[in-house]
Amino acid sequence: MNFKRALKNIIKTTGCLAIGCVFAWPVVANAQTVQSSNIPVTITLYAEDSNIPYAFLDGADPDGIYVRILEEAFARMPQYRLEIVNVPFRRGMELLKDGQIMGFFPPYERKDRDWIERYSIPILRETVVAICSNDYARSNNLFQFPDDFAGARFANNAGYKLAGNAFFEMVEAGDIVLEEANTTASNLRFLMAGRVDCYVNERMAILAGMRELGVDKDLSRLFNEAAIIGQEFGYVAFGPDPDNQWPERDQFADALDATLRQMRDSGEIDRLVVDYFAY
Repeated sequence: MNFKRALKNIIKTTGCLAIGCVFAWPVVANAQTVQSSNIPVTITLYAEDSNIPYAFLDGADPDGIYVRILEEAFARMPQYRLEIVNVPFRRGMELLKDGQIMGFFPPYERKDRDWIERYSIPILRETVVAICSNDYARSNNLFQFPDDFAGARFANNAGYKLAGNAFFEMVEAGDIVLEEANTTASNLRFLMAGRVDCYVNERMAILAGMRELGVDKDLSRLFNEAAIIGQEFGYVAFGPDPDNQWPERDQFADALDATLRQMRDSGEIDRLVVDYFAY
């Protein structure tokens, strides 16, 4: 699929996107927790720092589709004030698992993350794909992922498991060579330089990464989607709280879910996605 055309198709069909979302937050220690007070409670959400277009740092400022969704949700909940701290994905998950933060966005739901105590409602549906160079795709019969990709060199965002268990089993067995970088832009550079054959990530993240790098139409035609791996939903993930640091967590999570559900049903989530790509 041509990437420019893919972007247009995404914008036209964003109604299919508003199904899931991911966020996270610890409340600062000195925050006022009495809901009847006129002083809003400060909710600190931890987010990824390099997951363009979803959650990242734009200079020193948090930005991304999930960030904008959360900002709009908090504008509808005057009893709370939003604070976002951006960290690398692996670091965020470690903090969440260790109970050092209340929540983190936007990890996907995984069976091996059974230590996560609660997820927000899903807000965005994300499509995971493998893109490959045309030379590699034309030289191989690529019908089934990952079996038909044996011998390929893949790029992957460090810590991401989007390619699935079978893929990483092939990596462990030496049937697929894997290189990992922290950002989508870095992995796309690997692909464009011919250092790897393919790259796995979410479709809109790849498109946004190409836009970030200034990839023009002619260059984008050198790469195509070779496989649609699956669809994932983004959430706010709430980790363990053994010391009861956040007794107000569930009350806040319930309020956030109700607000996000209203935004989803009214089409506000779709509008925010379209506006992001339109600027």
